[in-house]
Amino acid sequence: MRAEGDDTGQRGREVSVDSDRSAIAPVRRVAGSDLLDVSRVAARWVFPIDRPPLEHGVVDIKAGRIVEVRQQAGAADDATLDLGNVALLPALVNAHAHLEFSDLAEPIQPPAPFTQWIRNLLAYRRDREQSSDELVRDGLREAGQTGTGLIGEIATGDWSVDGLTKTECLDAPMVVAFRELIGLSSEQTAGQLELAQQHIDECRRLACDATTKLIPALSPHAPYSVSPDLFQQSVELARRESVPLCIHLAETPAELELLDHGTGEFVEMLSGFGLWQDNLIPRGLRPLDFLEPLATLDNALIAHGNFLSADEITWLGRHPNVATVFCPRTHAFFGHTGHPWQKLLAAGATVCLGTDGRSSNPDYSLWPELQFLARLNPRSERTVLLELATLSGARALGLEADYGSLTVGKRSDFCAVDLSSPDANAVFNGLF
Repeated sequence: MRAEGDDTGQRGREVSVDSDRSAIAPVRRVAGSDLLDVSRVAARWVFPIDRPPLEHGVVDIKAGRIVEVRQQAGAADDATLDLGNVALLPALVNAHAHLEFSDLAEPIQPPAPFTQWIRNLLAYRRDREQSSDELVRDGLREAGQTGTGLIGEIATGDWSVDGLTKTECLDAPMVVAFRELIGLSSEQTAGQLELAQQHIDECRRLACDATTKLIPALSPHAPYSVSPDLFQQSVELARRESVPLCIHLAETPAELELLDHGTGEFVEMLSGFGLWQDNLIPRGLRPLDFLEPLATLDNALIAHGNFLSADEITWLGRHPNVATVFCPRTHAFFGHTGHPWQKLLAAGATVCLGTDGRSSNPDYSLWPELQFLARLNPRSERTVLLELATLSGARALGLEADYGSLTVGKRSDFCAVDLSSPDANAVFNGLF
């Protein structure tokens, strides 16, 4: 038996995931140009994340870094940016996104069967007229305007490193760019690895410019789109180059069927693409076979992890360097049963949040993911939920030294959430 997640008892489609702006607390990022000529930021509540919230808090900053977090003493001066009745948090961390779908007004239909959704997604990508670079910049701008300061982006084949650098650098979120690798045949492996190395080298070349906010990473896409050899060599390249790696894993029951038995809807889809062969994917595989090689990496992420077994959850608990990225509204869109995020946390695993793409989610704002998760889990500790969207994501992406908490020495990159109630006893209610 495979674990299907926690016991929320709610099917995904029974919960509305519409992007209803009237139900979303106003949230914005405070960074870059907002902080020019500013020495400190004050707010009704300051949430450092790594310690309890401070009422009437102040964050002192210098040269783009935090130098002190304290309670306010005295009146604000001209060098203080007083945000008023807001909660000040570290900038949010969206650990998994596909920004190339930023032009979609609503998710791609139908959500099931999953392989039909993939076909329709590929058709959309093939037929769209707007360039991928433009779409990624639009998505990045949307994420930044809604509080995100760090994002893990899946960079597909027509994604351009140079295109991303045209974004307004001062205010743009930091991007960990996971170059997507796809190839089921042995003939494709060398070419994909060459592209991966070029991506790493190009990102590092551009990183010599102090204004560039771009970090290289790799993403062998999924067990149904990457050969075992390409996956293993991708992991080895990530280890040698000390870059993060992400793989979509344990996403659907159909994926598990393909790995274990070599049957199901993925076989039909791959046959339709002219790719299927009986020996294409070894029988008897499971997500654990893809997890174990990741133990050698400093930072690895599995996107979704919707259908992890008990022993896979235990393994992840013993390897906190391998994070699970939960995308709550995408999970609901596909109608999955409860996600195992609570079991993962109980086991000691690293769990963080992502939006995925507009192909399965209404927008790129991470705050509604938190609100949605809070509604589904009203008894969950709010401090835990906040950490999922900040510090845990920064750890997963290997950038905990700069992001994820309001800690001395970290970047002065903030998220401000308007509070609906000034009542100090209801701060978490007002926040969510």
